[in-house]
Amino acid sequence: MENGASILKKLGIIFLCIGTLGVSGSLILCFIVPSLWLFSIIFGSVLAVFLIVGIICMIIYSTKKGKKEKLIANGKYIYADIVDIDVNVYQKVQIDRISMNPYFIVCKYVEANGKEHLFKSKSLLYNPSALITEKQLKVYVDLKNPKKYYVDTSSILPDSAVLHKFKFDSRGKERALLKEENYINAVTCGVELVGRIKVNSIVKPMFLKVTDSLSEQFKTPVDEKNRAFVGYTVLCRYDAPDGKIHIFASRGQWGEPQRDYQGENVRVYYSGKNYEAYHVDLNSIGL
Repeated sequence: MENGASILKKLGIIFLCIGTLGVSGSLILCFIVPSLWLFSIIFGSVLAVFLIVGIICMIIYSTKKGKKEKLIANGKYIYADIVDIDVNVYQKVQIDRISMNPYFIVCKYVEANGKEHLFKSKSLLYNPSALITEKQLKVYVDLKNPKKYYVDTSSILPDSAVLHKFKFDSRGKERALLKEENYINAVTCGVELVGRIKVNSIVKPMFLKVTDSLSEQFKTPVDEKNRAFVGYTVLCRYDAPDGKIHIFASRGQWGEPQRDYQGENVRVYYSGKNYEAYHVDLNSIGL
């Protein structure tokens, strides 16, 4: 599963490749065709910016990764209470042409002397409230310098998990997928509320803004900031034979979820080796 660090790494690699190829190409062109030296310098200078940005991204990524690995290697950790889940409205991430604000988890730890510490998780590309079954998370931290910490979210969802939710449950291909009868058996692992997030059984509005016209059309009540609760999607998990974990999301359902959707068998019909199209058949739950 991609988080902020892995996206930074990808961007670094892309910029490094573009910059390296561009600068190398401009130097080669300058030697082969000396008359184009001015063009080569200008072209190379522009691509050098990509190279510099790529190097900076990789340095930041390596630094963050190094801090995380060092904290884990030291093996010193505490369990902090999950006190909040929120959306980072100041950051945008684009996945498969879908733009979204990442989530993060806030944990609190209180020392014996009463001193409180707040820890914030890395950016998450899913609403973790549906997958949280415990009230605490492991936090690797140096309490002498609490600014150095790492919130371990692997108990909720491993970093290697593949999120198919960004492909959406295909309504157009539903009949064809059901007809082909090519499916895997997954297990429901909760619901992702669209428009709200849940923390320790307390539900609060998320940053989903609805226009007055949409609110009136779909009869969706909004609060004073035009934020609304629209519905939910059912999440399900499939542990593949190769060890990969796949998370699928059903099509959106209007209204309140009638149950928790935890631990129930459900069929996911699909096509393509990498589940290019899929349909979570909620009618198959319990079969």
